Amino acid sequence: MRYMEVTMYPDWETFPSLKKRLFRDPDIRRRKLHALKLLDDGTVAVLAEVDGDLDRYREILREAPEVRRFAVSGDESGYCYSQIEPTPTSKALLQRRDEEEFIVEMPMTFTEDGGLQMTIVGSESDLAAVPDLFDEIDVELDSTGPYYPGAGDAFSGLTDRQKEALTTAVRRGYYETPREATLDDLGEALGVDPGTVGRHLRAVESTVFAEFVP
Repeated sequence: MRYMEVTMYPDWETFPSLKKRLFRDPDIRRRKLHALKLLDDGTVAVLAEVDGDLDRYREILREAPEVRRFAVSGDESGYCYSQIEPTPTSKALLQRRDEEEFIVEMPMTFTEDGGLQMTIVGSESDLAAVPDLFDEIDVELDSTGPYYPGAGDAFSGLTDRQKEALTTAVRRGYYETPREATLDDLGEALGVDPGTVGRHLRAVESTVFAEFVP
């Protein structure tokens, strides 16, 4: 199983004008999208995490013609549930997402430059379909590699090369007792010298252990 982390930069014609107003307002900071669901009536249910002037946030939602209904909790930070009418492009994107075999992990994270970062998980053949999903949207590939279910932030700080070294070490039995592979074996498999493999694995262990040891 593999993952692909991408950042999507939709043009303002792709998504409703509501997104443009929220991004441009200096008193509102969108943090994460915790849920996006295409409903039977063609609208989209959205659960978003936001900071800032939530009264202003409510005002923008009230004025947006595409918002059917909404509820906002909190004062300076909180969550917003809304039901909106999507544009044809965003509706097609959600339909396609629900038809594919890969999984889009939630939450998605808003970036400072107006992007939406997400992690997509699936087999290598599943992920091959991802570019078609965004064929009308500007998307940047941030990282890709083996996926570790449930690992969360423990592995998020690793480089692709470190993840590759870790995957090879685990699969070849380097961490078994007794060990089934040496650093020489791993170096040969990865095409690098044993010392480089050792440095990669020490960096991996330091990063991962730091997530679990206070």
